[in-house]
Amino acid sequence: MKNEKKGMTNRVVKNSVWIISERLIQAAISFFIQVATINYMEPESWGVISYCTAFVNVFLSLSALGLEYVVIKELTANPNEKDEIMGSALLMRLLSGILSVFCMLFLVGLTRDFRSFDLFIALLISLQLLFRLSDLIDFYFQSRLESKHVSIAKGITYAIVACWKIYIIITAKSEPYFAFSYTLDAMVICLILIYLYFKEARPRLRFSAVWCRRMLHQSKHFILASMITMVYSEMDRLMLGNLCSDTEIAVYTTAYGIAMVWVFIPNAIMTSYRPAIMEGHASGTNYLERVRTLYSIIIWIGIAAGIGVMLFGGWFFKTFYRSEYMASVPSLYLLIWSTLFSHLAVARSTWLVCEGLNRYSELFPIWGALVNLGLNALLIPRMGAAGASLATLVTQIAVTMIAPLFYRATRPSVGHMVQAFFAKDLLERIKGLRR
Repeated sequence: MKNEKKGMTNRVVKNSVWIISERLIQAAISFFIQVATINYMEPESWGVISYCTAFVNVFLSLSALGLEYVVIKELTANPNEKDEIMGSALLMRLLSGILSVFCMLFLVGLTRDFRSFDLFIALLISLQLLFRLSDLIDFYFQSRLESKHVSIAKGITYAIVACWKIYIIITAKSEPYFAFSYTLDAMVICLILIYLYFKEARPRLRFSAVWCRRMLHQSKHFILASMITMVYSEMDRLMLGNLCSDTEIAVYTTAYGIAMVWVFIPNAIMTSYRPAIMEGHASGTNYLERVRTLYSIIIWIGIAAGIGVMLFGGWFFKTFYRSEYMASVPSLYLLIWSTLFSHLAVARSTWLVCEGLNRYSELFPIWGALVNLGLNALLIPRMGAAGASLATLVTQIAVTMIAPLFYRATRPSVGHMVQAFFAKDLLERIKGLRR
């Protein structure tokens, strides 16, 4: 048993190292490119691109069909049927991506009076939805704790896209070139992952209507949940775009981008722990210890990030950004703390799957959407980007810590998070997993 625990911990650690290494490269490249891009573009133009990106993120959650947790779970439980599972999931994802592109273009046109410039920007950004089926190949490698393949692919992609953006800045290209960068990113990584997938797995993909129905039946809760979650996550930028100016969107988006720079670390840890927690639940081995350990790591990494931003955020903007973006500092101070609670909510999703409580994945985002809508309507007209940021923070706290208390089945998750707050427990759990 001790050897089994140690083996699982070593696999999780090694997998996390690969993911963190890849995303550390991404963060470093993205930081310099983002600073150069934002300082190059006018706030109004950056605001238009950010507005369209918000719509893409909403439809990305819809086109994903909630397959993330389902595909990993089914591949782990049914390795002999991986070709039917992957073939069916890939086809579903492609069709949903095509539909999402058309729906997004219609909505952007509707909210922007069908202005040709805005529609062209939206089209260039939305095409990435067709290539995001590569996420399913990422899930395949996650289920096998072989994320090094994805890390290599993403590292190559970031280098290519970085070169593209540097070329744009040096040659003083217009906004559509920047907009296409989002699709170029998705397209390159899709092609590389498809190549690696066929090289390593040698699949014989097959479509199965039975597997489609089975996966959609399991993921139906996550489809709505992901859609609602993304709506309230992007509601700030969407409402800023309709209640304020594009400049306010740019101010908020710039702060949000900096607040999200560090999140590759908790995302990598959650990605690696997800199969370990599911395996622990299936075998009855160290299940809740793994859940609480994950919560503890996320909490204390989030606290460290929050303190760092509070100390150096103002200096950072003053040093690296043009003066117009100093207005982003108050938003940054609020948004950095919202990331802590949002990652705890994401981590809880794995616990909900294991406990068979998928339906609550729909209820909690509804809470978030209602709270966020009300707060945005109240605060954005008065405070602009800072009001949207405050609404985001309060919403994440409500969804993560308050909403679960209203349901008996989910109250233990809040208790686990409170217990995980204590650093001593974190050290003891890590030692326990390694013994």
